[in-house]
Order: sequence, then structure tokens, then C-alpha cells
Amino acid sequence: MASGFPTDFKEVVRSRTNLVELIGESVRLAPTRGGADFVGLCPFHQDHNPSFHVYPDRQSWRCWVCNEGGDCFSYVEKIEGISFFDALKSLAERANLELPNTGNKTEHYQQQKSEREQMYVALKWAEDKLHDCLLHSKDAAEARNYLSDRGFSIETITRFRLGYHPDSWDWLLKQTAGRFELPVLLGARLAAEKKSGFGHNDSHIFIDRVIFPIHDARGRTISFGGRVLPGGDGPKYYNGNDSDLFHKSEVLYGFHHAREAIRRSRTAFVVEGYTDCIAAQMAGIENIVGVLGTALTEQHVSTLKLISDQVILIYDGDEAGQLNADRVVGKFLSQDVDLKILTLPDGLDPAEYLATHGLD
Repeated sequence: MASGFPTDFKEVVRSRTNLVELIGESVRLAPTRGGADFVGLCPFHQDHNPSFHVYPDRQSWRCWVCNEGGDCFSYVEKIEGISFFDALKSLAERANLELPNTGNKTEHYQQQKSEREQMYVALKWAEDKLHDCLLHSKDAAEARNYLSDRGFSIETITRFRLGYHPDSWDWLLKQTAGRFELPVLLGARLAAEKKSGFGHNDSHIFIDRVIFPIHDARGRTISFGGRVLPGGDGPKYYNGNDSDLFHKSEVLYGFHHAREAIRRSRTAFVVEGYTDCIAAQMAGIENIVGVLGTALTEQHVSTLKLISDQVILIYDGDEAGQLNADRVVGKFLSQDVDLKILTLPDGLDPAEYLATHGLD
């Protein structure tokens, strides 16, 4: 549990954290014993009779069925799948506490934190600009028609914050108008050096494409994917390059939307990309996520294992999809999770199959 911070700081963070409010954000709690304790359905197993107890006076929680328990730090660790160090930092930020200076390591962390926070701000700003362009710009008419033809409603477009980038190599850079420093834009992978080596332009993943924002488990924008319009040039999909905030081998698309449904059902469906994930969500499959241009990795499996007992892969019915399914089987052999593979007929992908046959 060593975090690099003094014990008294950890105790200050603990004392400033309202455990009932913290847990109440993800578990519906009801008071018992006149409000001395709180009880709810356990988020860590398929609970039907409330067995999850929160004890405010002791600043602790426990499930009396699956025997998980601990304090505010262990709850954040388990619910978000992060380390104790990251849980401490998260709860300190939540309590508006400044991290103590423990030497060069903390000073370096503070500098990195400032740079990372600026990248988060820049990425959220870009998401808003791209989303607004899709909804309102005349340049996005073809993109709007494409999404409409795919059955994407305004509600879906808004929920997933879909966007569009015009056919211009400096549209986003011009929009910034000096709002962000160039190192922040480069670190966030919003801008890139020109092939000539002189000057910079928008990232190639954006140009004249429908944009799919990618979020982390806390819903923060960390990258983007771009889908070419019918008749457009280049690969069908581009995924953002890895950065300090984004590693495609660790991130599951739509996870922050699907997490609670996965936890409730203890089952996770996994598809190969954005549109399949969104189409399934629209059809009523809430506990579904997508991988981002990579086969399911051991890190993906570890993330899903925290909140599910069963993973069902729904890969495309074509040869490439089946090959990807074969590749991931070995990753489950050492993990305590049940794997099933759902094979679709006629070479269809999940979005095509749902459009043709429906959810049943």
C-alpha cells in the first residue's frame, strides 16, 4: 500500500471523504438502524438480496456474501480497477486537497499532472468542436446523411458525442486560436508534424471523417477514432495513436457507458469496433464494449474480470473476425472468467446482423 505520501496525509484524505456519498454514486444505498448503517446490492457480484453494507462510523464497507470489503481507498481501487496510488490521488482531488511535496518524485508528478490536465482539457474542447460541427455545419451534411442511413438517431449521436472534421488539414488548429500550447496539442495527438518536417497540421485520423471520441473508465476524453465516409480515401477506420493518456491495448470503447450494466449482469459482450458497439447499444444490449483496432488483450480481460464472470466475444463472421477470435482464447486460460464466442453467419458484422435480423 506504499504510496509515496505520508500516512497522516492519507488519514486526512480518508477523513475528508464521505464514504456514503462516494459509494452512493455507484450503489443505491438505503439507511438501516436509524441511519447508522447503509445497505445496498453489492456491485462486485450478482446480488439479489442486499448484502452490501456501509458503516459510516467505521469508514468501512463490506459485502457479507462475497466477502469483499475495505475503506474508501480499496473501494475506488476495486470499482475503477486502479492502483492504491491512483485511488489516493483521485480521492485527494475529490476532496480538493493539494498533494504534499515529498521531494523530486512528487514535484515531477505535479508537473506531469499539470501537463496531463491540460491535455484532458484540450481533448474535451476538441470533442465539443467536432460534435458541434457534425450537428450544425454545412460541411458535415454528408456525414449526417451517412449516420442517418446507418440508423443513428440524434440521441445516439449526442450520447456518444460523435463528431465530424471537415476536409481541411488545419481546421482544428485554426479553431484553437492560441488557446493551447503546441506541446499540449502534440501530446494529446490532436496535432502532428507535417511530413515535410516544417510546421504542423491536424492529426491525419480526423480529415473528412466521422469522429468517434474515445473515453476512459471515468468518462474523460482521451483519444479519437475516425471513420471514412462512403467513397472517401484511405483505410475505413483510423484509431488515435497511443499517448500518455491513451493506450489502445488497455482501453475498451464504450466502457464508461456499459460498466454498470456489465456489473449488474456479470456478463460482458465484446465487439470489434465503434459502430458495432453503438448499434448494439441502440438495440438494447447495454453491457457491450468494443476493442480499438487490436485483439482483446490480457489487460482488457483483467479490466472486465473485475466486474464480470462471463465474456462473450461477438466478432465479425468473416475470416478475419474468426482469426481474431482464435487469437484471444489463450488469454483467458489463466484468467478466472468464462469465455464464449458468438459466431455470426454469412460473414456479417454485428451491426449488419442487428439491422437484418433484430435483437431477438
